[in-house]
Amino acid sequence: RRAPETQAAMERAEGSAGSEWMDVVEDIQKQAVQEVQDKSSHNITIQDFRSAAMRYPDIAHWVKYNRARRGNLKVGDTAPDVPLRCARTCDPTTLLTNKVQHLNNSRDLKEVQKKPIVVFAGSLS
Repeated sequence: RRAPETQAAMERAEGSAGSEWMDVVEDIQKQAVQEVQDKSSHNITIQDFRSAAMRYPDIAHWVKYNRARRGNLKVGDTAPDVPLRCARTCDPTTLLTNKVQHLNNSRDLKEVQKKPIVVFAGSLS
C-alpha cells in the first residue's frame, strides 16, 4: 500500500472521474487473496482477508497496539477544547479560542450560536 507504484495508482484513481483510491486498495486485496489461493489449498474470500486482523489481534500490529477508544461524548454535549491547525497559514489555536474569537467578531451572536461545530480528525500512517 505504501509502495511508490501503489501510491501513484491511487493518485491516478483520485484524478479520474470513474474511480477513487479505495478501488486500488480493493484490487490489491483481490490480488493478495488470489495469491494465497494459488499457493495453498485454502479457499478464502476477500471478506476473510479483510477480517483477519480482528480474528487474530495478537499478530495484527494495528489492532494489537490500537489506542483508539470509544469516547464518552454524546450529541448535545459541550465540545472539549482541542488544539486546532488551520488549513490556511495561521497560528495554532484551540477550539474554544477560535469559537470565542468568531463570536466576538460576529454581528449576530444568536446566529453564530445556532451553527454547529464540526471537528474533522484523522490519522496519517
